[in-house]
Amino acid sequence: MIDIYTHMLPTRTANSKQQFVDAAKHLVNQGVKAVATTLHDKETNTSLSLYVKEANQTLKDNHIPLTIVEGTEVVADRTFAESYQRRGAMLASNEKYIVLTIPKQEEADYLKQLVYEIQLNKIVPIISEPERHPYFLEHKDGLYKFVKKGAVIQLSSDSIIGKNGKPAKKAAMQFIEHNLAHVIASGASLDNYKQHSLRQAYDVITKEKGAETTQLLMQNAEAAFNGQGIQILPPERIKKTKFLGIF
Repeated sequence: MIDIYTHMLPTRTANSKQQFVDAAKHLVNQGVKAVATTLHDKETNTSLSLYVKEANQTLKDNHIPLTIVEGTEVVADRTFAESYQRRGAMLASNEKYIVLTIPKQEEADYLKQLVYEIQLNKIVPIISEPERHPYFLEHKDGLYKFVKKGAVIQLSSDSIIGKNGKPAKKAAMQFIEHNLAHVIASGASLDNYKQHSLRQAYDVITKEKGAETTQLLMQNAEAAFNGQGIQILPPERIKKTKFLGIF
């Protein structure tokens, strides 16, 4: 398995490095062979690439068969959207994907222009965990429109297994059923790695949606990790449930 969205990097304290080693061993035991990660606490001004290099060296020194690569994630609030539009291409030209985390207080109406601007720079936006966002729970057709425009959707593995509540799980499974979800990831950090749920999530999807769906989602994660194009099936609108089927 490949996990494209984590916060697994250690800081430079001895305790953090040991925790990282323990977390890496746990992920490998779960069947994870590679992760993309960001620096969760933004502890210093040291570049993320240096942390990733040091983390991979630690893995090598401890003979742990796990690979870490640098991920690109932004908090896609209105301030970021306005800044992005003013400054143009703010990301490295070799980036293929960018994970957009949308604050829950945002109504997301500004996202349409932001997604468009990102795509103009030949970068694929990944909207992270919409099944947990109040806007997309209420406006599922809005997610459909983003997918139609070329956005990739990443669901939380915790949502799939029900850990984020019934509304999130219901929405996540609806998104999968209607081809509105393309990648599953954990969002795991060094603080909660023991609850890493990616394998459990794939088991749930296999049981409820079939092995073929699981295989596609896993292949998409690997493609995104390698900077390749993922497979997007034709999206379908989610029809609102009619009350008692008579209205």
